[in-house]
Amino acid sequence: MPSPARRHLAFAAGIGVSFLLVYLLFHSLSALRTTIHPEGYVQRIAVSLAVFMLPILTTWWRFKWAGVNIMMIVFVIPLVFFVVTVTKIPVFLWVFLAYAVLMLALYRAEQQFDNQLSMIQIDEEKLQDEINNLEVVFKAKGEGISTFFEKYSTYYNLRKLAEELTLSLSWAELAQKIVDRAMDFIPRGDYAKITLAHGEEKKLPVIARRRMRPVGSWIAKQGDLFDFWCIKNRKRLIVMNAQEDFRFALRENEKKENVRSLIVAPLFCEGRVAGTLAIHAARPDVFTHDDLRLLDAIATLASSAISNAMLYEKTERLAIKDSLTGLFVRRYFYERLKEEHRRVLMNQKTMSLIMCDLDHFKECNDRFGHQGGDLMLIQFAEILGQTLPNALLARYGGEEFAILLPEVTKIEAVKVAEALREAVEKTPP
Repeated sequence: MPSPARRHLAFAAGIGVSFLLVYLLFHSLSALRTTIHPEGYVQRIAVSLAVFMLPILTTWWRFKWAGVNIMMIVFVIPLVFFVVTVTKIPVFLWVFLAYAVLMLALYRAEQQFDNQLSMIQIDEEKLQDEINNLEVVFKAKGEGISTFFEKYSTYYNLRKLAEELTLSLSWAELAQKIVDRAMDFIPRGDYAKITLAHGEEKKLPVIARRRMRPVGSWIAKQGDLFDFWCIKNRKRLIVMNAQEDFRFALRENEKKENVRSLIVAPLFCEGRVAGTLAIHAARPDVFTHDDLRLLDAIATLASSAISNAMLYEKTERLAIKDSLTGLFVRRYFYERLKEEHRRVLMNQKTMSLIMCDLDHFKECNDRFGHQGGDLMLIQFAEILGQTLPNALLARYGGEEFAILLPEVTKIEAVKVAEALREAVEKTPP
């Protein structure tokens, strides 16, 4: 909808055009009396009367139908009759028909606009009623909305925690990071810890801990009966007062002031409970069930991250062979190369290195597909194993291979390389 400033500007422009048209009309009328070629001035008068539709339109845009009526009665109609009287040309009365058509169109447009405005006003009243109702509901549920946003913030921080945990593949580093973040999420606790069984059923060592405030001489290195309860029952645990909970018959020497209330969540690894994430407090009735649910969510993220880190560490230890060719991978080859080079420098012995590359491998791969290329790599690896049984063989890249020959001179390495080339050449496709 046009702004008032634009309507004022358009009306001002229309007034200016009106004065210009009146000037042109009077100028043409004065010249019409003296000229011997009146046709041009008659055309100017006709065009000027036609262009008067523009001021009519801008007047309607500014003042609507009432303004158009006033302009027509006070200004335009007398002006047209004046022109017809002066020129003695009744044909100029045709402009009344054009004005009538324009005014009819403007009248219809204004009626449609008023109908739409009425509908908008009705809708506005309805919306205002809905707004009032919503304000009442909002005031009544203000506390619930605040709680919702608090939970949303918690879930958002959990998502950030999940992204943060994926950045590390060291399970020991992850464990400490999880303990720190758990205390950030639930700061009411006094200290937190993570226990991890490492495959031992009877031992549950503490692998990471964090203490928020002094809680006596807390130097626990093993999980307690609460951790074992959580592992045995495979579910989370909340204790409001450890000295009065009927589930745990604590002896007098086990009733320590630094363990009064606690929450514990299990850590799962490959479907089994491998440890616990716990937060303790030296005061009773500290934690709520919402805290327990939050700790359980953190434990779920921690379980996945620690499992991945431990699996990665295990894979790093075991993955020294290429799965396709059975040769050593490049990382392990680098390690052996460093060791052999160090040995050569210390013992003043020789060492040779041969790099192999399969020519036109990409063309064969494109022609026969990746399966054909894989068969070619497997066959070449078999040739290497048969020709050089005592060498350290590694797949260096896609179709690149490395051969480490300890205590072999350069001349002998050239002969070995030539023998390998001949073996490949004689091998049938």
